Amino acid sequence: METGKTGKYLKYAIGEIVLVVIGILIALSINNWNENRQLKKIENASIKSLFSEFNFNKSAIESCKNLIIEMRMYGDSIRMQLGPQKSNLEIEQVNFWFGEIGFTRRCEISTDVLNSGNINIISNAEIRRKISKWFSDLKDLEREENEWAQQFSTTITSYLNKWILWDDVDYEGSRDDPRYFKSRFSIDPRVILQQVEFSNIMNNHYWRIKRTEERTISLLQQTDEVIQLMQEELDKI
Repeated sequence: METGKTGKYLKYAIGEIVLVVIGILIALSINNWNENRQLKKIENASIKSLFSEFNFNKSAIESCKNLIIEMRMYGDSIRMQLGPQKSNLEIEQVNFWFGEIGFTRRCEISTDVLNSGNINIISNAEIRRKISKWFSDLKDLEREENEWAQQFSTTITSYLNKWILWDDVDYEGSRDDPRYFKSRFSIDPRVILQQVEFSNIMNNHYWRIKRTEERTISLLQQTDEVIQLMQEELDKI
């Protein structure tokens, strides 16, 4: 101050402060860049894992769809034989059809990666939205499968017990398996095809399978859409 150099020292101090601030900002930028790069690596890894899981699920859902369609066709074969006149079908054929409709299909769908909690890290909002819709469709399918299984066990099976022999049904579907053998009782299962109550049961059964089929097709479409979006995202890497 005595030599009149206050302004010079003040400018020097301000310059030092500016340099420190710039250094801090650069360090923060580098740190943020590193963090963003790590997050992007984690995001890409999550998308790759999801991509693999969805491709696995696509194959599983396609298999379910084909099996459900096959079961519906067997049910249609039975419904075409319903009526007041006794069917001319072979008894073995009728038993085989009953064996084929006597299963309720559940899709074995993997959600291990989906349930890991890494979905929120995906920056693509459209992928997150599609996955959310996919989950909703999956829950609809599972509910339909449960109701189908419940209906079959409580309604169809209890009614069929009065008219068919399950030993014969099992035997027609697994003749080469020594664990199965024909029943010692004698029942003509074709008589059930003349019953009005069974006709109504098969009508309800048909629509239950049809709804399950539609849910499966919807889920398959959603799966394809998610896979396409993730493929586009992976192509950017």
